[in-house]
Amino acid sequence: MIPNVWRSRISVAGAAILAIWLGNDIAQSDYFWPELVAGLLAAIALNRLQPIPLGTLLLGCIVFGYIAGNRGFAQLSVSNLFPLLPAEFVLVVAGGILIVRSALLRELPIVKDSLNTMIITWIVLSSLRIIVDLHHFGVLALRDYATVYYAAFFFLAQKAASTRREVHFLSGCLLAGCTFLLFIYPLYERYQDFFLERLVFRGTPLIFFKGDLLGTFLACGSVGFFVRFEQKGSRGAFILSLLMAGAAMTTNNRASMLGLIVPAVILALCGRKRFFLVLCGAALASVLVLIVADWTRRVPWEQSALHSMYERAVSLTDPFGERSYSGEETSYKGDNNVFRSTWWRIVVDETLERNPWTGLGWGYDLAESFVKVYYPEGGEDFSVRSPHNVFITLFARSGLLGLIPFVGLAIIILKRTWRSAKVGDASMGSWAMACAILTSATFGVVLEGPMGAVIFWTTLGMASAWARAEALSGPASPQTHYTSIASGEWPVANGASLGSESAAR
Repeated sequence: MIPNVWRSRISVAGAAILAIWLGNDIAQSDYFWPELVAGLLAAIALNRLQPIPLGTLLLGCIVFGYIAGNRGFAQLSVSNLFPLLPAEFVLVVAGGILIVRSALLRELPIVKDSLNTMIITWIVLSSLRIIVDLHHFGVLALRDYATVYYAAFFFLAQKAASTRREVHFLSGCLLAGCTFLLFIYPLYERYQDFFLERLVFRGTPLIFFKGDLLGTFLACGSVGFFVRFEQKGSRGAFILSLLMAGAAMTTNNRASMLGLIVPAVILALCGRKRFFLVLCGAALASVLVLIVADWTRRVPWEQSALHSMYERAVSLTDPFGERSYSGEETSYKGDNNVFRSTWWRIVVDETLERNPWTGLGWGYDLAESFVKVYYPEGGEDFSVRSPHNVFITLFARSGLLGLIPFVGLAIIILKRTWRSAKVGDASMGSWAMACAILTSATFGVVLEGPMGAVIFWTTLGMASAWARAEALSGPASPQTHYTSIASGEWPVANGASLGSESAAR
């Protein structure tokens, strides 16, 4: 045994050597090891000072970060020398913790159900050609393949949400991010120079919004807060839901509008009509306000805000851009629809012709043929890699082998959302938010990048954990579920709380 005095001396000597080494690196502007050591010390301190496990804490932080900071947060790197972005950093740390813990407990970090099985099947079949694609396309293949490996966040969230305290923490981070977005968005629109030029870290803006994701997250927040209002009767949640729905509409992004409408329709068809009726009432009130405002200002019909709203809504039913649009803010909507439909057709035709079973590959330039047709006189600066539809993207990159299981996954999500809404259980809000993101991903670049993918897979993992807890608790009436949720307790199975620490650990 080493005496305590010598143990202290060895610790002090080691700390002194470490301090000198790190100080020298800082003096040489080499921050990798200082940042790594500081991060490890901070992680140890956080793990000791608060009850949330480190992996869950990191997951909640990046959920908030991607919603609140969006594209800006996504570009932050752990080190200038080693480009480890937030999603990849959490995958390495939290994934490593999960793997080690699962090995020690001799249990798999998956659940034996149709959702887990379909996700694993999709990952395996979509990965069949990644080694070959890495050889042909290099880092571009890995960049595009992120669409698949971000699904690992589903398993991280599903495991992290295995206790009441942790699932409340994760859902709180998600809704807190949406709330922050609601109040920071108007400031960002007015003082954009400040956010892009002043509020920066290593030259990268901390907050830099991507339009389609901004509306998608606001739509998710609206759905989530309305479900919370229905379950807990919170007036604050009701007000936030309405404000976020209105803000989502002002982003002028139609994919997020559909992301708001589809969950509302599903809930209405399951007998929960309040959200749909509230949205209809809010839309009607907005129309009346716009009529009065336009009449007061004597604005011509083509230049009125009501005409802009009308054309925006009509464009949703015009997928091939066959109508003409005259509004100042909607004149490009027809071209936008033609842009999407043309790209979709070209990509599908090229994939069917060349390799319908395993696709064109991760890293293949899906825009090359499209640019030649749509921008025959230019287009050298065109940098978008995905054709604004996750299903077509997956078909083009991994063929039918990758598309079919993802379609099966989408069907399972819709069925689970329907079942949850019918019963009114605790997972209803998470399923509805996952539906909102998936709907938006059908008309935008959402799941191909970390900003939308991390939120989607984390939300889906939370929904799966909640649904499993409900299934283990046995059948109950909707009133029983609401009482359980409002009291902050997990359902009870076999006389023991699923949220107990013994059950989780």
